[in-house]
Amino acid sequence: MKKNHLLGKALAAASLFAASSVLATTWYISPSGSDSHSGSQSSPWRTIEKAQSAGSSGDTVICRGGTYNDSTVNSSDSTYNYVHTITKGMTFSAYSGETPVFNFSGTSTSKRPCAFNIKANSTFTGITVTGTPAGTQKLAINFYITGSSVTCTFNNCVAHDSQAIGFYFENHSKGTCNNCDAYNNQGTGNSVGNTDGFGAHGNGVTFSHCRSWSNSDDGYDCINSTGANTYDHCWSYNNGVGGGDGNGFKIGGWGCSGDTPPSPLPVHTVKYCLSAENHSHGFYANHQPGQSANWTYNTSYKNSSADFDMLEGTGTDSSNCSVAGTKEVMHYNLACGGTLTADLNESGSIVSNNTWTSGITPADSDFTSTDASQITNARSGGNQPTITFMHPKSGNHCVGYGCF
Repeated sequence: MKKNHLLGKALAAASLFAASSVLATTWYISPSGSDSHSGSQSSPWRTIEKAQSAGSSGDTVICRGGTYNDSTVNSSDSTYNYVHTITKGMTFSAYSGETPVFNFSGTSTSKRPCAFNIKANSTFTGITVTGTPAGTQKLAINFYITGSSVTCTFNNCVAHDSQAIGFYFENHSKGTCNNCDAYNNQGTGNSVGNTDGFGAHGNGVTFSHCRSWSNSDDGYDCINSTGANTYDHCWSYNNGVGGGDGNGFKIGGWGCSGDTPPSPLPVHTVKYCLSAENHSHGFYANHQPGQSANWTYNTSYKNSSADFDMLEGTGTDSSNCSVAGTKEVMHYNLACGGTLTADLNESGSIVSNNTWTSGITPADSDFTSTDASQITNARSGGNQPTITFMHPKSGNHCVGYGCF
């Protein structure tokens, strides 16, 4: 009897697994498809909306290459005009060898435009978004991860040439961005100073091998993050185009707002990152009321303000929100050109083995190349391009410092 009972349990579990596998369906959409089709590979739908209405959570939507001129506002609230709202957690993936491009240049700007409003656990792979306008709005967003406690993963996704923030995590959302790019996103009027490449204002995001360049505000910003973020092998270049703040990595938060910061205060991780020729600081602690981050093996080159500015606070009101950093952990970082460090009141083991603490003053001649535009070279197989920018020459005193 016991054996039969166990066998019955095993068969039941196998049946449930098989049923769940059957229920997970793969659908197809194409710019030349129709929502009256079946959604199969040979008869694809046209829109994300059709896949959301007809499919189920856990399904996969394969997006064929070409341009989707998805500009119809499908829903609105008091603040935003939404084009795509993802309420069923699915995987949205580019068809192998093809690039689906979602162009939102025709989206209404009567409210803040939002291209993808993601409110369910989802994965996006190989998807490109462009053209999202801001008009006279304070900001617009390409990928908006806003569902409370939602986890979203982006692989090889791109947000470019729009007036909107590239990737924006908020409302306790979290996730991962792997090998993603955000570039040439430049706000107009009120939105210039809000259009970042990547915004992490949720409950913790990991950015790995991402790139952010020529956006009108910051490359990476986590000013209102309640969770700890990780920036690993990420690059930032020429941000602040058009008059925004222009920090490469704005890592600290809460600033001089007078708000109550979260407890515990998030301590971020910034490692093996590269920040070059941004219009303000390369790496910035941004008034964090306590330690902003652990900073290791990062390279900063000729940013307009300090390469490393570790401005902290002891609180968030105006009387104590701007003090020289005393808590930042910094090791094996490299700074070259202009003002190397600012607002840093630390010495000893907490900031050991950086170029400036090791008596090293790097010069352009120490590196194989100082052409920062290499950061924008095309990816190879989805990976960051192989560049020579800021690679120390063999045997040079800069070897062992920085991200290369």
